[in-house]
Formats: sequence, C-alpha cells, structure tokens
Amino acid sequence: MNDDPAGLISLEGLGRQLLRSEALASSQIEGLDVSQRKLAEADRAGQDGHFKTQEILGNIRALELATLIGASARGLDVEAITRIHLELATVPPLDRIAGELREEPSWIGGRSPLEAEFVGPPWQKVRPLLEDLCTFMDRDDLSPVAQAAIAHAQFETIHPFGEGNGRVGRALIQVIFRRREVAPRCIPPVSIVLGANKDAYISGLESLREGEVDAWVRQFARAVETAAEQALSFSESVAALQVKWRERLGRVRSDAAVLPLIEQLPRFPVITAAVAEKQIGRSRPVTIEALGRLESIGVLTRHRNQKKGDSWEAKGLFRLLDKFEAAARKAAWRTSPGTFRTP
Repeated sequence: MNDDPAGLISLEGLGRQLLRSEALASSQIEGLDVSQRKLAEADRAGQDGHFKTQEILGNIRALELATLIGASARGLDVEAITRIHLELATVPPLDRIAGELREEPSWIGGRSPLEAEFVGPPWQKVRPLLEDLCTFMDRDDLSPVAQAAIAHAQFETIHPFGEGNGRVGRALIQVIFRRREVAPRCIPPVSIVLGANKDAYISGLESLREGEVDAWVRQFARAVETAAEQALSFSESVAALQVKWRERLGRVRSDAAVLPLIEQLPRFPVITAAVAEKQIGRSRPVTIEALGRLESIGVLTRHRNQKKGDSWEAKGLFRLLDKFEAAARKAAWRTSPGTFRTP
C-alpha cells in the first residue's frame, strides 16, 4: 500500500472508515452483523443501542488500540494483547472475562475436548506461548506479511481467551502491519476478504497447524493484496463522489465552510452539528448553514431527533461502502473460487 503515494494520501483520509469496515468484517466472521449505517448511528449515540452493535464498537476501539500499539517503539508484550481484549470485551458475556487469560481447557466444536474439532494447549502454557509469540512479532528479519500470517495463525492456535480470540487475532495482524510500516496510515480491511470464504479461511489456519506454512502464507498474502487493491479502488470512488458534490455546489468562496465539511464526510458519514463544528473549526451557526447547504443539493439527508439532537447522513457514501465491501468479497471469490488457490 506504500507503492502509490497519491493513493496513500487519499486512503489516509479514509483511515477511520477503513478501520470501521475491518472491525465490522472481523465481527461478522464471528456472527455479529449490523449495517454500516446502524453502526455509524450507534457510534454517534454513544452507549445507546443493541449489545451486538456495542460489541462491534468495542472491536473498533480494540483495533484503534492495536494501531497505537503497533506504532509504539515499545516492545510487544502479553499485557498489550490483554489490553486489546479488554477494549473488545465491553458487553455481556465477554465483559466477565475482559483482558483475562483463560485458566481452563479450550476447544472448538463438540461438547467436550474428546469430541472437539480443535483443542487448544493447556491453560498453564498460554502465557509462555504468548511471550514467545510476542518475541516473534517483534522481529524485523522476515517478510511482514508472512510474519502477520504466521502470528495470526499461532495466536488462534494458542486460543488464550475464553471468547474473542478471532477478533483479537485479526487485530494483531494490524499491529504487525503498523509496526513494520506496511500500512502506516490506514488499515487494509483484510477481514472482508478472509470472511468472504470462511471455510477456506479456517482451512488455511488448520493447514499451518499441520505444518503447511507456505500454503497458508500464500493464501494470506493473496487476501492482503486483494484488500489493498479494493481499498485503493474505494478511495478513488470516494474522491470522485466528492468531486461531484463540489460540482453540485457551483461557485463558492474558497474559504466557504461547506468545502472542509465535504472533506470530513468520508470520516463521518453520519454527522452532527457538534462534530462538524469541531472538525471544520467554524462557529455553530456557520456550520449549520453549511450542513443545510449540502442538504439542499442532496448530498446530506437530515434526521431530526428532539431527544438526541439532529444528525445528517451522507447516503451516497453508504452506497459506496456497500459496493466496496461487496466488491472485496467478490474479488476474493474470483481469485479463488471455492477455496483459495495456491500456486
């Protein structure tokens, strides 16, 4: 993603939205599914909303922390991983084990370890295994994509938490990408591609446990490449939409408040007057006038709410988001029908 400077600058402005898309896709893999619009509305409303939505918002915060940890010069440790889980696990039933390494057996499938499809290592080995994983993640002498692939699969094998391992494991991908400067300013939404073919994704993780490291790394690298390509394409589509919005405006003064507001909408597709005022640095009356101007030309739709306050929605952006996520999933299947092909 660093090979296209112009695209990188554009993607930087979409960093917040790409992070949300990654958090939503990672949650969808675990069966938590809400629309981008509902997620944006819940984010605006704070703590209001369904537990499912709040759990996804927790995953957004976990990813935000993961990027900060990745950007830090400090060496990675087990406490950093538990902090990511703590951010994620904010609603029942996850909140009861937030940030706590398991102290019981862990397995997937079946009613007991004897019937399970996968059994994690004994809980007494979890912390030593995580310490070894952190040492591996701190290395800089191998491909960062291979490093992320192996670290993610190894974390899932350790299965250190009672719940939430998949989302934390995918957050660790972003820790490495930020740490190794693969994606220093935005998050490539790898989970959209991995989740497009969940069976192949799980098979890939299992292949590493069986010693087929190269096969999993190739599969993962293809997913990263597809995610980066689709993110750049999304960025270009958003930029083209903003051009159309400016054309609808007609001639305005170069210092008109409506211009920086257009720049902020990709980050805040549902926006309030208070948020807009803060982001563009104008007075409340001037900000509301700018919002009204965009509403009058069909860029924004106003939603009135006497209790929570009015908000404005950029429906065109949500249409692009839906197309972006659908295109990323389609690209994953087009690259690898049925299962991910390896050369």
